[in-house]
Amino acid sequence: MRKTVKVIVSGDGGVGKTSFLNRLVFDNFDEDSELTRGVDFYSKIFHVNGIEYNFVLWDFAGQAQFKEILEEFADGSIAAFILFDLTRINTLENVAEWMIKLKRIGDIPILLVGTKNDLQYQFENNNLENYVSQLIELNDNVIDFVKISSKTGDNVNRAFKILIEQISH
Repeated sequence: MRKTVKVIVSGDGGVGKTSFLNRLVFDNFDEDSELTRGVDFYSKIFHVNGIEYNFVLWDFAGQAQFKEILEEFADGSIAAFILFDLTRINTLENVAEWMIKLKRIGDIPILLVGTKNDLQYQFENNNLENYVSQLIELNDNVIDFVKISSKTGDNVNRAFKILIEQISH
């Protein structure tokens, strides 16, 4: 049996959504990746409990003009990743805005992903953990938070597995 499921990948422009997906799907990192314009699609086959899932991952551009189309295209999604850049605090502050947009399509499970974990943070780890904890506390559908590095591959597959475990119950 094969099931096709739709997963949204969102977050501000330049946070590393495309790099995350390239590492996840192709085990590849492109130092010169360009910003996504509009929507891109990736597909990953994964087996869970004897069922073959075709995960169709929708990579949404993070620029303001593309935020408006998120709701239209996100309908039918069963889960979402919201990414933010660990080196740019404003991208973490904008996570709440992305959550509001996704909430309009339903209470789908959301995994928060801090990207570029291989680089130096500009803010204190304690402040980051506290802010993320508040987001999780205030939003029942946020399932967890993972720091990743698409460049090294660190925790990329773990993030995907956390999401899969949540939606396959």
